[in-house]
This record gives sequence, C-alpha cells and structure tokens, in this order.
Amino acid sequence: MPAAPSESSKAVYEQITRRERLPNAVKSQLLRMISAGELTPGDRLAPERELAVEMGVSRNVVREAIRSLVDANVLQARQGAGVFVASLDMESLMEPLELVLSLERATLQNLAQARLVIEPGIAALAAVHGSEEDIEALEKLVTEGFERGAHDSERHLEIDVELHARITRMAGNPFLIRIMESVSRLARSSREFTNSFPRMREAAVQDHAQIVAALRARHPEAAREAMRHHLDHVARTLADEALEQD
Repeated sequence: MPAAPSESSKAVYEQITRRERLPNAVKSQLLRMISAGELTPGDRLAPERELAVEMGVSRNVVREAIRSLVDANVLQARQGAGVFVASLDMESLMEPLELVLSLERATLQNLAQARLVIEPGIAALAAVHGSEEDIEALEKLVTEGFERGAHDSERHLEIDVELHARITRMAGNPFLIRIMESVSRLARSSREFTNSFPRMREAAVQDHAQIVAALRARHPEAAREAMRHHLDHVARTLADEALEQD
C-alpha cells in the first residue's frame, strides 16, 4: 500500500504584505511554490489556520484562495483528509497555472475593457428575452445584496457571479453564453480583487439594483447603460489601483 500522504517538509510560506492582503496574493504564492517544486503533486497543505498565521492573513482569505485553486484543478480537497496538490500530468497542471499567473493587473484591466464591450449588449438582449422568473430571481439577489452582500465579501462575490451569469443566460444567445463562460473564468481574479474593497462592494450593490430595475422595465437601452456604468466602475477601480502600484 502507498504511504499515507504527509505535509510537504519543503514548504515555507511567506507573509503577505498589507498591500497584497488579498486571496489573489495567497493564490499566487501557492502557485509559485508549486511551479518551483516547493509543493509537489500529492503534498498536503498545512491546515488552513496555520497557513493564515504563517501568511499573516485571515482564514477567510486562505479559504477563498484555496477554493479558487480547487476549482482550477490545481488543488484537491479530500473530505476529512485535507487539501492536496493535485496529482496531474505536467501539461494539465501547467494550463491552470499559466492561466492564473497571467492575470496580472494589466491583463485584468484589459479584461474589464472586454467586459465593457460585451456585457452591456447582453443586458440589452436580456431586457427583451428574459422571463418573469429570471427577473424575480435577480430581484432576490439584489435584495440579498442590500441586506448582507456589501458587508459579507464572500457572499457578495457569489451574488455577483450568479447575477451576471443569469443575465447572460437571459440574453438567449448560445454563442454569447459560451463567450461569457470563458470570460467569467478569467474574470474570477478581477472579481476577487475589486471585491476586496468595501466601497466597491457598496457601489456594486447599487449598480446591480439599477441593472435589474432596467430589466424589470423591459428597457434595453436603460439596461445597456446601467451595465456599462457598473463595468466602468470596475475598470476605474483596477486602473486606480494600478496607478497606486507604480
């Protein structure tokens, strides 16, 4: 029988600086360690609470970073056993690593611009083709956003993803759905970054309400403009942060 997996004895985690205190920074460090061989396929990560202490971040930050890497098939969560580096062949392992490592701030700004081009048009179509059931579901998300989303960063992120995905489906165009599935996977890091700012969460809750109100009114141009206004907030947040980093 194979030996029971153990935590990697080579792994030395670094403190995350205050400026980088985000799930994305934790995720990037773990990816760098995997690329460098400090963490290898089959290695078990230290417990969540230990990672949080060693990196100087909260357990929620660590949990969100790990969940993102599990979704990308870089890590595996085994019930009752812990979180492990996925035992993937090199080609399969490098694809998600390259994807996440490529998402530097300049790339995130380009992604925000791409969303500005695509998603306002999707919102306009959704105003025409969305069902009453769709709009009611969106209104429930907006209500929850006001009640807890702005104060609960983890739930806010889930609401944001769910709201935009439903609006895309409402457009009723399979090509746009496929395009936005790819864009949304890439945009995960962008959402995690802007989600870290309380003021951005508060603005997003208001923006979402305006988008859904336009959809409820079945007003394509108002929906287009509300979505454009929302995504412009995202693009400006990323641009402002890039200036602060220079």
